[in-house]
Amino acid sequence: MNLRKPIAINKKYKPVLIFKDGVELKECVSIQEAAHYLKGHTLCTAMPYRHIMNGIIFDETWIHEGISYRFTTDPEVKKAKSIEMETQNKDRF
Repeated sequence: MNLRKPIAINKKYKPVLIFKDGVELKECVSIQEAAHYLKGHTLCTAMPYRHIMNGIIFDETWIHEGISYRFTTDPEVKKAKSIEMETQNKDRF
């Protein structure tokens, strides 16, 4: 499935699109805003930050109570986050 990807217009605006069962649900200005929104939307007790990051970086689908959620961002933001994660992992070892 080819999901729409938002475009980052500056260094602070790193948009995230949330898809619920393949239908666009909301566009957030940041990963943090997306996590806050999803916490309220799904009534989770914890912030689903890791699920959003895995969805953005690894194209993983998050299934919560039988509903699938997907996440997209600007390809340049995805690339930068991937490099940042690789660097952090290299520093650990």
